[in-house]
Amino acid sequence: MALSAGLFATMNFFARLVGEGGKVHWAHVGATRAAIGALVAFAIARARGTSLRARNPRGMWARSALGTASMLCTFYALSRRGLPLGDTTTLLNLTPVFLAFLSPRFLGERASPRLFLAILVSLAGVLLLLRPRALFGHEDAHEGALVCGAAATLAAVFAAFAMMMLRKIGKTEAPEAIAVHFSLVATATLLVVSLPSLALHPVVPGAKDAFYMVLAGLAAGVAQLFMTRAYALERAAHVSAVGYLAVVVSAGLGALALHEWPTASAIVGMALVVAGGLVVVLGPPAPPADATSKLRA
Repeated sequence: MALSAGLFATMNFFARLVGEGGKVHWAHVGATRAAIGALVAFAIARARGTSLRARNPRGMWARSALGTASMLCTFYALSRRGLPLGDTTTLLNLTPVFLAFLSPRFLGERASPRLFLAILVSLAGVLLLLRPRALFGHEDAHEGALVCGAAATLAAVFAAFAMMMLRKIGKTEAPEAIAVHFSLVATATLLVVSLPSLALHPVVPGAKDAFYMVLAGLAAGVAQLFMTRAYALERAAHVSAVGYLAVVVSAGLGALALHEWPTASAIVGMALVVAGGLVVVLGPPAPPADATSKLRA
């Protein structure tokens, strides 16, 4: 999951570089990311001789639908100017919080107090690192901020349910099969969403934007496979907390490539994120669920 977090942070970095120009529709960027992800997963499946046939079609479609809904909300929220990027990213990182409360109910997983503490510490680090305007009491909030915040929060909710479906179907489905199915569904959906805008305002991405979009897609495609395998092997809340490491990687890329050097509060936030992740990774596992507990997702 640590590798997945780093790759997803790389995807966000290149997606941001594309978005700075403002010429490419947000759904077009998302569709490119999903299409390349499908190609990466398909190539790896062929190289490993992995079958892409779904053993649980209903579960596969449910995971793909939830993941696609999250992707739609994510790229829409990132394209809006109602909130700064830091605010939006913070709301997108609420997924582990939702997972911590939903996993016991839908997956029958027990979460120890230590795990909840680790997630809270990580979340506090994210807030210090990004200092969201909505939570720190700025007076210039407006309707656009509410729309953007609602989209980002919905993305986190959909992602939490998608991750729980990964935990359920990952025991029978190959990671490559799950990634290909989800990526194809997301590509088709995002292309349909982007068609009206492309028809009214046809835009061909420049060479630089196209290059960044391809790199974003490659990073996301490989990250998707690592994440799928992680959720199949470990408890959902454990894996999601490690995903907070993407914030640290994003801050590093921003400092080195964009000269966005972290403030003192940001450094403290990164330390808290890393500390929370280490508590999850190095701490003892949560007590097992009762033998009669069954998956209800």
